[in-house]
Amino acid sequence: MKQSLHLKLSQQITLTPQLKQSLKLLQLSSLDLEQEIQQALDSNPLLEREESDVVAQQEISAVRSPEDNGIPQPVAEAADPLFELERTDHLAPEQDLSSNWQESFESRRVSNVGASNSENDTEFTQYVSKQESLYEHLSWQVQMTTLSERDRMIAAALLRCIDQDGYLGVELKEVCALMEPELEIEEDEVHAVLSLIKTLEPIGAGARDLSERLLILLCQLPAETAGIELAKVIVEQHLDLVGTRNLSRLKKELNASEHKLAESLTLITSLNPRIGAQFSSDNENYVIPDVHVKKINDTWLAQINADNQARLRVNQTYSDLLKSDLDKEGSDYIQQNLLNAKMFIKGLMSRYDTLLLVAEAIVKRQQAFFEHGEEAMQPMVLQDIAEQLELHESTISRATAGKYLLCPRGVYELKYFFSSALSTTDGTVSSSTAIRSLIKKMVDAESKAKPLSDNKIAKELEQQGHIVARRTVAKYRESMHIAPSSQRKSLV
Repeated sequence: MKQSLHLKLSQQITLTPQLKQSLKLLQLSSLDLEQEIQQALDSNPLLEREESDVVAQQEISAVRSPEDNGIPQPVAEAADPLFELERTDHLAPEQDLSSNWQESFESRRVSNVGASNSENDTEFTQYVSKQESLYEHLSWQVQMTTLSERDRMIAAALLRCIDQDGYLGVELKEVCALMEPELEIEEDEVHAVLSLIKTLEPIGAGARDLSERLLILLCQLPAETAGIELAKVIVEQHLDLVGTRNLSRLKKELNASEHKLAESLTLITSLNPRIGAQFSSDNENYVIPDVHVKKINDTWLAQINADNQARLRVNQTYSDLLKSDLDKEGSDYIQQNLLNAKMFIKGLMSRYDTLLLVAEAIVKRQQAFFEHGEEAMQPMVLQDIAEQLELHESTISRATAGKYLLCPRGVYELKYFFSSALSTTDGTVSSSTAIRSLIKKMVDAESKAKPLSDNKIAKELEQQGHIVARRTVAKYRESMHIAPSSQRKSLV
């Protein structure tokens, strides 16, 4: 093989360390971002939190009014090298980070027209304390009983086998195997202690399945309760027919009148078998909203959650050491950490500004939703916001993933406001989210004796001006965990 030298011209995209960091910070959720900030603080002595009081926090950029001239600069680039990086002017190269970089950057940040000094302005603040778990609740009650030490050991073993929904997921012989062999625990002893646990609050803990739990709950009701005897038979022997709403077969199997059957089914459906729902070992579903939406002067405006916005600064004491007589190793160390600190702070500010821009664009397009609800949701895709802000779709995706918005209607992920468009009879389009809301509204208002089929729902939507295929109705219905019409049928 002959070797030779030749020149070749090619184009490639190179992401600077600062750009990579900005994109990384942009896509992090609030909780992940806090961990990233803490890690940066721990590893960089020149980076520290800015001590500020409540008044200073209210001066943080949150809402822009039409009169504001300052325009925050977002992260415009995509991390994927396949995408074009068209806008990099707002991210200066590392060597351009001058001593007055923070002042110049802060001058472009905007004022919060929605800020208020009123104590009532903390309406969105939530305080969540540690909640008692089901295991802890049952253990405390066991300690209050007069059980012997042997039975307490059995109870402790049983409680460890009860899941967070309150069901016992093992056989009694398996519980015996958990005990010390020299104790020679018998299944009858375990069964006796389990019977006691089933009487503790909440009633039904320790049941092996739904049928047993419903039976326990029924046994707590007065014997003269209407329909209780037939209800016991149903939950013991025919619960599967109730689940599939096969009422005609259930009526035939029980040889009961429609009135008696309806009476018993009403009693069963009034029970609440989800006894573990009120207990939690931690706050797994707790989210911190990144954006607040408030109505100001008849217009819904987006506002960055100031309580969730970290304020960092460069440690002046360490940075001043560069002016002193340091050896080369010490000077290089401080200069490198100073550069990293400035890059991190600038990337953090860029994240907040990008998030604010995207949130404002979403809220501006979805004014009808905040005013009237889901049925007024407008169709919107990532490309719509990307074109409006002159950003890449991947940037919009990063800015909305794992970010939450809090408004008077509740907490929503920013991605919730993006939905596909469906045609209408008048030539306009409607949002798939609005169609889902209409379907749910129809199902809630339907006759339980004659529930609407997917085909009937599609026809009713068409009468309202929405062109939706039957299979699309079925897909939307399933996404909302609504059962088919055959399973929604009821005698009551």
